[in-house]
Amino acid sequence: MKKQEVIEAKIAKRNPAQNVTLKETSLFAHELEKNIPSVHVLELSTVYLLNGYLLSLSDFKTFNSYTHTYPISKSRTLLNFAKVVLSNFLSKTKTIENAIFATDNWSDGYFHWLTDVIPRVLVAQKIEKRENTELLVPKELEKYDFTQITGEKLNRKIYFYESNQVYKINKLILPSHIGNSGNYDKELMQEARKLFTQSSKIESNEGTENVIKQKINRKIYISRQKSRFRKINNEEQVQKLLKKYNYEIHYFEEYSFEKQIELMKQTVSLVGLHGAGLTNMLFINPNTKVLEIRNQADKHNNCYFSLASDLEVDYYYLLSEGDSAETHTVNVDVDIEKLEQIILEMEK
Repeated sequence: MKKQEVIEAKIAKRNPAQNVTLKETSLFAHELEKNIPSVHVLELSTVYLLNGYLLSLSDFKTFNSYTHTYPISKSRTLLNFAKVVLSNFLSKTKTIENAIFATDNWSDGYFHWLTDVIPRVLVAQKIEKRENTELLVPKELEKYDFTQITGEKLNRKIYFYESNQVYKINKLILPSHIGNSGNYDKELMQEARKLFTQSSKIESNEGTENVIKQKINRKIYISRQKSRFRKINNEEQVQKLLKKYNYEIHYFEEYSFEKQIELMKQTVSLVGLHGAGLTNMLFINPNTKVLEIRNQADKHNNCYFSLASDLEVDYYYLLSEGDSAETHTVNVDVDIEKLEQIILEMEK
């Protein structure tokens, strides 16, 4: 096993929210400076993969801190080793020559794929230059177009591994996590933006001229009204106000990954309720604006505040009264008067 540091530890310094008040500074105070640990890569030989767990039989070693965000029990670990040994004994183990592993138990989410997995892959690629090295991804993620397009953008084949199948990987590149989820390495996030927004093909002179002429002037509202949960109760009023200021209403769950990227590349101002849709700020240009409608009972969820800062996007927020402290399932009521005040401020 070889361990190589790729990025040194650093202190992330975030820009304050554009409309923060003295009364609400505590919302962001603990996020303005954040310690981001060093990032390293392990180069491993003869490692076994089973259901997202990585194991080494030669020294009875696991790599759970790389593959999971929670502790793994000893009984689960022993069971995994037993299944690997049995698979080898029955000659049912499949072999993969060279691979990168950069996922964990949260990676099936859009936000986590783009802000956790992609930066880890970019780190791995700083070490692994061979094009025949495959990116290992759980089979259940094959249905998402964003995984397929990631492979195309990286110019790397994705190997979708099956559940309950044991794989022997002869050479594996295993990057560490980039801090806790919701905390980022600024340079990696900007590299991720470039990966998805730059053209993968050499454009003709005419095509290049059209790109230059393309205006970045669209104002976009990402509605969650068609989502299963986490909605705005007075959505109709919100949309009416935003249309008054020429915002387009979009339902991103109906769009392909590529369409979302292209829309964001033309966006100057983005508004949305806390949720995966706001992850698309990754594709908007620097010095644009984003407004996050937040659950006022949630004092800790600042992932989009931090992301906006690292992407050099001006961040605005609106606290809204919700029916729960649980941001992932809350429904909120938006104060329309306060919303209009912030929209006017963003218009300046």
